[in-house]
Amino acid sequence: MTTNLKLIIFVLLILGSSAIPGAAQKKTVRQTLVQKIPDYKISDIKITPFDSYKGEFEEALKSDAAEPRSFFNDYAYSLLVVVEVSIEKGGYEAGRAVQINVTEGKKILKNKTEQMPPVEDNGKYYVPVWLDAGMCDKVTITAKMVGQKTASTQTRSVLFQCGE
Repeated sequence: MTTNLKLIIFVLLILGSSAIPGAAQKKTVRQTLVQKIPDYKISDIKITPFDSYKGEFEEALKSDAAEPRSFFNDYAYSLLVVVEVSIEKGGYEAGRAVQINVTEGKKILKNKTEQMPPVEDNGKYYVPVWLDAGMCDKVTITAKMVGQKTASTQTRSVLFQCGE
C-alpha cells in the first residue's frame, strides 16, 4: 500500500510540475499579445455648422484658422461634430472607448462614450455628435480615449454669443 501511495504521489508531482510551465507560457503569450496592440489616437475633431434656415451644411470650421469663426445671435446653427480615431491595422482590443464631453460655458451639453469596434483596413473610425441650435456661449468639445495607458486627448472650441 505504501508503494502505491508513493507511486501516486510521484505521478501527481510529475503531472503538477509539467502543468506549471504550460500555464506560465500561456500567461507570457497573453501578456505579449496585449503589449503589441498599438494605442488608439484621437486624430481630429471636425466641426461642421448646419444652417436651419437654409437646410444646408456649411464648410467645416478649420482648426488652424488665424481668426476662428464665431457666431453672434445665430440661433439657427447646429453643429455636427465628428471625432476621428486612428489605429494601426489589426489593432483591436476590447474595452477601449472614445469619451466625448461637450460644454457650453459651464453647462454640460452632452456626454457620450462609445466603445471602439474592430477598425477597418483604413485604420480610421468616426464618432458623430449632434449639437442642437440655440447655443449662446463658448462651446468646448473634448474627446479622449479611455481604456488604454497612453493618453490621447483633443479639444476644440467654437464661440457662440447672444445679446443685443
